[in-house]
Amino acid sequence: MGFKCGIAGLPNVGKSTLFNALTHAGVAMENYPFCTIDPHVGVVEVPDRRLGLLRKIYQPEKVIPTTLQFIDIAGLVKGAAQGEGLGNQFLSHIQAVDALVHVVRCFEDPNVAHIDDTLDPKRDFEIVEAEILLKDLETIGNCIHKIQMKARSGDQQLKKQMAILEELRDLLSQGKAVKSYHAHPEEDVFIREMGLLSNKPVLIVGNISENEATSGQKTGVSEQFEKFALSTGNLFLTLSANLELEMAELEPDERQLLMREWHIPEPGLNRLINAGYTLLKLITFYTMESNICQAWTVPTGSSAVKAAAQIHSSFKERFIKAEVRHWSDIEKTKSEKLMHEQGLTHIEGKSYVVKDGDVITFKLAPG
Repeated sequence: MGFKCGIAGLPNVGKSTLFNALTHAGVAMENYPFCTIDPHVGVVEVPDRRLGLLRKIYQPEKVIPTTLQFIDIAGLVKGAAQGEGLGNQFLSHIQAVDALVHVVRCFEDPNVAHIDDTLDPKRDFEIVEAEILLKDLETIGNCIHKIQMKARSGDQQLKKQMAILEELRDLLSQGKAVKSYHAHPEEDVFIREMGLLSNKPVLIVGNISENEATSGQKTGVSEQFEKFALSTGNLFLTLSANLELEMAELEPDERQLLMREWHIPEPGLNRLINAGYTLLKLITFYTMESNICQAWTVPTGSSAVKAAAQIHSSFKERFIKAEVRHWSDIEKTKSEKLMHEQGLTHIEGKSYVVKDGDVITFKLAPG
């Protein structure tokens, strides 16, 4: 679907373990033939209970969930912004994603080397954040250098851009992320075009031990880090990457048995994927065509014509109207026939703003 979450963090914090758990729980190859273009990109189904009800109502031959892409980004080390380790590669990979899943180690394990002698999740988080801010400062500095001479000509737009760049430079110098800058809509476009790393939404994942995940008893380390992580204003959750990988490799029946035994209400991967969806401000709509029920992803606030184009680019030009069923009506009637009889199928035009859970039939001009 094109929406990408990058899994980032220091070396040996559990990034690749988490990525492997996600790809074990990923979609079948035949549904998404291009999901292995890059071995470090995984296409993952978005857990969706609503598909169960749609299956009962429409009884399709096939049900296809929507997906997110997760990218395993090489581990960062201190000095990455100056090219240490795989620094430049790491930072360029962050630039290519829509959101960051920042994995932070919150477990002790003598068999897994640590970047430092002590376990300190807050310090580790701040190392990565500092490198991201330094890279953004470098980007801003380059932009200022490029336009400052031109701005002296009196061009009002360039002068405005210079003012924004200087404000962003001051913000970053204070250790604050670009996303904390309150931009006007016209300024937001200019800022987004620079691809600044600290402008991306972040989900912090505290990677805890299997014992902590199954016992439900938080350690002092993870409890203290949770308080800090929530204070940053980012989304936060904890899971055990090792446990998630073990569960992802089990058959569904075995997994359910294990979850009941350990009183785990749902896999941590489901929480992670749904958090990524929330982070990116995405919604799901559904189509029921050719006896296939399919879920699709669009950003919140998308118009009907933009949703149609998500299915196929030609639908944008061929769009005539959309027949829309709202999810609340589907839940209430549980019947396509009743929705028609009660006038609950709405005819909408191009500008209709798609709601989460809408089931839409697009009416198109011949192609």
